[in-house]
Amino acid sequence: MLINDMEDAQSQTTLALLKPTVLAAQLGVSRSWLYEAAKTGRIPSIRIGGEDGPLRFVPEDVQQWLDDARAQWTPGRSTRATRLAAEIPPIHSRARARARR
Repeated sequence: MLINDMEDAQSQTTLALLKPTVLAAQLGVSRSWLYEAAKTGRIPSIRIGGEDGPLRFVPEDVQQWLDDARAQWTPGRSTRATRLAAEIPPIHSRARARARR
């Protein structure tokens, strides 16, 4: 009986993180879009173990992100980007930054 109680406690404390492939399918976007959105801070994400760790998404954070986007939208009004274009570096700047690494 003790083993079952321990297993129940462990399953309740396990954090259910979403992998990029799963979230991309749920949102109907490509994995490359999702990785870029996470990198630029457009969608909330975490890296397990630091900068080079695997990318994961906390379901509650993603739901809040969607709820916020939905609350800001008004029918008949054009959509607005979640980040201003001026905040995102030009593509050629990002390519140079990668080349310097």
